Amino acid sequence: MPKQKQGFIQIIIILALLVIILSLLGVSLNSLFSNPVLVGNFGFLGTWLAGIWNNYFSSVFNYFWGIWTNLFWQPFLDTVKGFQNGINPFTPTNP
Repeated sequence: MPKQKQGFIQIIIILALLVIILSLLGVSLNSLFSNPVLVGNFGFLGTWLAGIWNNYFSSVFNYFWGIWTNLFWQPFLDTVKGFQNGINPFTPTNP
């Protein structure tokens, strides 16, 4: 099995085991997520986190993401495209 898919399968297994353990403890997921207080609290938390992200962290993240793409990601993609076209970037072009 390829390594890329192992993480996804592990997450599915962990979620299934979590549901089984909660069921054995007598917790009903249906009643848990239909509780209006719990739904309201998660709604408040989601709104609060979205506000913090939009007002403080998104601009910093976008700034560093721009640096990452310009310095590392785009040159990496250019090198891979060169390999696909048969160009070796490790040989000197001006001997």
